[in-house]
Amino acid sequence: MYEDARALAFLDLNPVRRGHLLVIPKAHRAQVWEMNAAEFASVYRCLPKLVLALRLAVAADAVTILSLNGATAGQTVFHLHFHLIPVHERQPVVRRNGRRVTFRFVQRPAPREELERVAEEIRAHLPGRRRAPRATRRVQEP
Repeated sequence: MYEDARALAFLDLNPVRRGHLLVIPKAHRAQVWEMNAAEFASVYRCLPKLVLALRLAVAADAVTILSLNGATAGQTVFHLHFHLIPVHERQPVVRRNGRRVTFRFVQRPAPREELERVAEEIRAHLPGRRRAPRATRRVQEP
């Protein structure tokens, strides 16, 4: 999906939304506090272009950036990763009830064909990429 000298980005195989991306450092770091400032900056630097490409590709109204650090925080894969989750106004991910804030995420396996289709749609919006004419119909999020 995306690669530079210090970071990789790829689609989650069990996305919570169509286009759900994972961004990871190439160097193994289990949690964010294991990174030095230069490593963190180099990984974080790629987020704006990925977020913009994702937002445009899936017509999202917003993008949630999330990282769970440590088992107590819910981390289950112990290689640091940032989730880039597209959000549509008709299907918000945050529910607020007074001071109670909950996230509404349900992971579902995605067919390989759909992952390939959305990956190409996102890549088409990355800087330096020419947009190819669409040969396939956009699949709307449930």
